[in-house]
Amino acid sequence: MEEDINKVVKSVYQSDPSVTGVMVVDESGLCLENNNVPEEAAGLFASVAARSEMALLLGANQNTESSPVVQIEADSMVIIIKRVYGYTMGIVKDKTKASGT
Repeated sequence: MEEDINKVVKSVYQSDPSVTGVMVVDESGLCLENNNVPEEAAGLFASVAARSEMALLLGANQNTESSPVVQIEADSMVIIIKRVYGYTMGIVKDKTKASGT
């Protein structure tokens, strides 16, 4: 499993030069992989992903198989959070290097 997570993280960095950090978190908020993201963000990322899924249940879209993508923007960075196969991935991008974000 760890090798699979490392491959995914590596592919994120290779596919987008604006990526400055990646974190993978399990359902309990435990950090499984961390590259240049404060470790304290693990619980936050897991919580944001869980709450966004709860928001889907409140709306007309009752498809629980899809997880929403949450994007948080600040002046100089973008944080993208998504849950995939029970794991939460947080990707931090530098807006000054972003291509199409």
